[in-house]
Amino acid sequence: MGLFTRFSRISRRRKLQLFYERMKPHAQTKILDVGAQVAPDDQNDCQLINSYPWKANVSAVNILEQHTSEIRQRFPEVDARTADARCLPWPDKHFDVVYSNAVIEHVGGLEDQRKMASEVMRVGRRWFVTTPNRWYPFEFHLRLPFVTWLPGQAYLACGRIFSYNHVRGRYVFGCDCSGLRLMTVRELRSCFGVSEIVPIRVTFMAETLVVIGGD
Repeated sequence: MGLFTRFSRISRRRKLQLFYERMKPHAQTKILDVGAQVAPDDQNDCQLINSYPWKANVSAVNILEQHTSEIRQRFPEVDARTADARCLPWPDKHFDVVYSNAVIEHVGGLEDQRKMASEVMRVGRRWFVTTPNRWYPFEFHLRLPFVTWLPGQAYLACGRIFSYNHVRGRYVFGCDCSGLRLMTVRELRSCFGVSEIVPIRVTFMAETLVVIGGD
């Protein structure tokens, strides 16, 4: 197992541990997993859709039919739908908890991120949303050091020149980074209002920010 794979698994486990500690779900809790994906069999402790014990009360949404189809096949008791996180197909306060892990940085610009946050808070009574920390000095999507300290969205310009390709498993010249926008604590507060921002640290500083809010 590579260094980044081990790091990712530790981080995901800690986020899930915090989720169960703070949200305290039970058999009647209605959960929505925004951006849900099925984890491999050897990583059942890394994705909520795998680890959650009361799947009949879980709904899942992903913008890609590939992922929702896989969820239906693996967990037929889960209500899995293909939809955009910026326009969720459920009524107001339909869920006790909305969970989303590392999705909001992929929905578009700041206005798109605000739309997703608004939808999460609309359909959920409580929410638990995670995203990478913009100011951590290593960008894990691009696997480049210090580029996140550049002003504005300059880190994306660096990624378009040279970055890690996860499909090929190596660094390449040129990358489509258009679907990535990292967020700061200040931006998260502007999206989620008075929600609590909890940092999660695996190394020397917080790599992940978690938004916890609601009733």
